[in-house]
Amino acid sequence: MEKKDNSMENPKQSPFPVMERMTVKMVREYLQRKRSIIIPMGGIEQHGYHLPLRTDTIIAEEIGWRIGRKADMLVAPAVTATYSGGGLPGTINVSPSVMSLVTSDIILSLVAQGFRNFYLFLCHGGTENLRALDDAMKMLLRNNPAFEHVMIALVPVWKFGPGDGGWKLALKEGDWHAGWLETSMLLELAPGLVRLDELELDTPELLKLQIDHPDNYQRAEKIVDDGFVVPRLTQRPDIKVGVMGYPERASLEKGARIVRDIVESAAAKIMDLDSRADGVHKEIAFVPEPVLLSAD
Repeated sequence: MEKKDNSMENPKQSPFPVMERMTVKMVREYLQRKRSIIIPMGGIEQHGYHLPLRTDTIIAEEIGWRIGRKADMLVAPAVTATYSGGGLPGTINVSPSVMSLVTSDIILSLVAQGFRNFYLFLCHGGTENLRALDDAMKMLLRNNPAFEHVMIALVPVWKFGPGDGGWKLALKEGDWHAGWLETSMLLELAPGLVRLDELELDTPELLKLQIDHPDNYQRAEKIVDDGFVVPRLTQRPDIKVGVMGYPERASLEKGARIVRDIVESAAAKIMDLDSRADGVHKEIAFVPEPVLLSAD
């Protein structure tokens, strides 16, 4: 069985910081003392035969709630309408543009209620997903006058945790997806949903290809092979499992340490940002993106 949150065991116990379990009155009382909120970002996508499709969302929710308790900060419902790019059964792809609009609407709704500091706790990557989210948040701040005093921070889970292990080591090894890191974390967060007895991998050639680069799960096709023609990118049809890494190296001990260290370091960063957020935008150094126009 997936671990239960303690607030579900005793209905009289405060469900804080889990907003979806709170009442209107509870949220109103929270807003009287603080205007900050954590928004977990997950997804529903292929994670091999040994992890559930909801892996990213479980990580986002469970760790997000622990961070919220430590930081004394409300945690919004997890966003699962995200883009994977994968195509194995069970994966739900919401286009990056729609994902960014959904997230923008969620934040707009919360701004109207009085929230001002937003911490998007990113637990699902994906190149297209991250680019669209970053662009959308910049547009909100740039074009909407309601965001004059609003701060939005993108807080990726992979930026936190132990310096000699966790995401830093996993990414160095090419353990991108459903490997030892995510499997270890699920053994700590939701052990009843891990099926190590059903662990399988794609062929060694395909596994190495995806370990070398996480976007190598894709293939590119063109009707005319020319630099002016936009390629069609799809998941390679020979990928059947969808693991990028070494799940056989997973352990509960690793998961417990990684989760504990992420909670400690992410909560510390969020509390630091919140203590310095005064609602006033100040000019910083501006570095333009590389010029897209080129004669070459």
